Amino acid sequence: MTVGESSSKPTLTDKIYGITNIKSYVPLVLDLERLNYDSWKELFKTHCLAYEVFDHLDPPEPIPVDAKWDTVDNVVKQWLYDTLSQPVLQAILQVDPTAAAIWNAIKELFHENKESKAMELDDEL
Repeated sequence: MTVGESSSKPTLTDKIYGITNIKSYVPLVLDLERLNYDSWKELFKTHCLAYEVFDHLDPPEPIPVDAKWDTVDNVVKQWLYDTLSQPVLQAILQVDPTAAAIWNAIKELFHENKESKAMELDDEL
């Protein structure tokens, strides 16, 4: 090993910082009108599992309190925000949420919307 060379290799989690366009990995924009929540969720979850950051969507108890966790959590939040339509973003936007809080708010929004859409379709029939 030469002077200045690091003995530690970047981890898969470290590679998340190189993802500048999440839409290359999750090409769907989550939208209330398109009813594409299940497809979007599968693509987003698969991406997070592949990069070993799914624990930011379904965190352990207690949630780790350290700078690295917070930094990665903010990257995952950016990914979430970048894949949402404006109406969805406006509906779930909170002050200082965690990635898990955003993930759960999106889930709740679409579960509520699914029930209202089912009632609407039932009325049409």
